[in-house]
Amino acid sequence: MINSKQWDRLYQLLDPSSKSPFFSSEYYRSYTEVEGGKPLCFTMYKDDDNFLFYPFIKKSINEIGYQLDDDYYDIIGAYGYNGPIGKTSDSGFIRSFNAELQEYLSQKKIVTEFVRYCPIVGNRRFHDYTNQIDVLDNVYINLADGLDSVWEKSFASRVRRSIRKGASYNLKTNFFRGNEITKENIKTFFDIYNETMKRTKADEFYYFDFEFFMKLVENLNKTILLSITYFEDTPISTELILMDGELAFGFLGGTLSEYYQYKANTFQRWELLKYLDIIGVKKYSMGGGAIRGDGIYKFKLSFARECENPFYIGIHVHKEDIYQEIKKQWKEKHPKAAERYGHLLLGYRHLDR
Repeated sequence: MINSKQWDRLYQLLDPSSKSPFFSSEYYRSYTEVEGGKPLCFTMYKDDDNFLFYPFIKKSINEIGYQLDDDYYDIIGAYGYNGPIGKTSDSGFIRSFNAELQEYLSQKKIVTEFVRYCPIVGNRRFHDYTNQIDVLDNVYINLADGLDSVWEKSFASRVRRSIRKGASYNLKTNFFRGNEITKENIKTFFDIYNETMKRTKADEFYYFDFEFFMKLVENLNKTILLSITYFEDTPISTELILMDGELAFGFLGGTLSEYYQYKANTFQRWELLKYLDIIGVKKYSMGGGAIRGDGIYKFKLSFARECENPFYIGIHVHKEDIYQEIKKQWKEKHPKAAERYGHLLLGYRHLDR
């Protein structure tokens, strides 16, 4: 394990095409200060061209009410993309990293491990013992060939029409980066985002405390960008973006439903792409849908018509006997939750209320 300074050093050694703020110590600190758990980072380093590091959050299983013969834990990445990341083409180095990682996790009494691999970086190749499952499709816009290529080849015709329509209403998108983001800006984002989550009946997983966003801005500095789109003087659409190197990730956002006809979401995305192109971003990830092929995914795909980019999760049980005991107690104590979430590796964290 390494401290945050060493973690930061390895993060800075990443190639610009692999540098995602989801893997930074600042992001993990922001997340765990609000959501709980202990952020840790396992690493193996040979030289500046051969290294891997794996940030994760360690949480107690006993503390949620399970009676076990010892203290046990599970690990998961912070919200977003996670897993091992680094720089190496040495297959032997990768095998050694995974062998030492498994030994470490076993010694630390880790029962289960859950990962959401980054489909832009493709870091699942660094993790050789997990069961990797293709669960969704991710959409990203390739800016490497310039904005003209995006407009003519990537966008569907309905996207171009929506952008023109938004422009006809004199919409205006403002960008705030790092310390330019004020508490008032965050409040604007927070209100629109929460209204969107309520309207779409989003799972409680997607609700975050206001303090979480304050911590993100405080800790991430120039790797966080906020866009807000206005109709006249009214903020109607917003998006929070994480970015570093050549990569940008649409993080969270929303649009007020009463302004749908103004096509603010689509207009805002085009303005964002122009901003990202200027600062040298090559790929902008939009994420995917809630389920494979749903309306959200199809809407996002209209911005990148030929994008094929599967999203994988990784799961592994390190201590099968303890896992079975946890599931046994879960079904006895929390039958409703067990029936609803029984298909999830970490389903036992959902309890009857």
